[in-house]
Amino acid sequence: MNLILIANTVACVCAFVGFTYGFVKFFRHRKAVYAQMITLAAGCMAFGRLYQVVRLLTIGSIYDEFQLGVVGVIGSLMFLFSANYGAMDSLADDGSAAFRRYRLLPILAPFSALCVCVLIWLFSDMSMLGKAIAAVIALFVAGSSYFNLKHLIFPDVDFGVINCLKPYNSLALFLEFSCLAEITAYGFGSKTATAIVGILTGVILLVIPFSVERGIKRWTT
Repeated sequence: MNLILIANTVACVCAFVGFTYGFVKFFRHRKAVYAQMITLAAGCMAFGRLYQVVRLLTIGSIYDEFQLGVVGVIGSLMFLFSANYGAMDSLADDGSAAFRRYRLLPILAPFSALCVCVLIWLFSDMSMLGKAIAAVIALFVAGSSYFNLKHLIFPDVDFGVINCLKPYNSLALFLEFSCLAEITAYGFGSKTATAIVGILTGVILLVIPFSVERGIKRWTT
């Protein structure tokens, strides 16, 4: 039984369901660009997982070269970053000194991602290319997780949307670190842990579009 193949298949199906739901809800009815970006993040992950499934069925390995599955993960993290940085952050943070601590505390998220990257480089048995892939993923996790943690702890100022989307930001934060945890488990040779984290990633991708829709409904009603 190939646990990693099973996990990628489950994650692929969950991501496609989440992407399809988000596409119908947010693109068909032309809803918030924020929600559309998150939907595209699920889509990138879905197609990346599909490639991983095909690769595992044909070649049998996933991290021995930089390939489309990894690009799917990176694309997903980029859309998550763009959603919070480009479409949401300016609504909450006006750049004033009063919110300085809410800009500093979220640094813990990227710092944690970079610490995991260091552990992989120092102690895992991955090839140099595999470690480089882990470093790239850690870099994008660092960027996107900063804003998810920031919006998770940031006080709601005038608009109410920050509070309404805190459940989503919690899920996104878990998703980003599950991507990093998956490659970490793979690098340390634990197929069971890799499979568990991969399935968890898929479940989070399935839930995220529903969480975003619920948050937007709370904000607009």
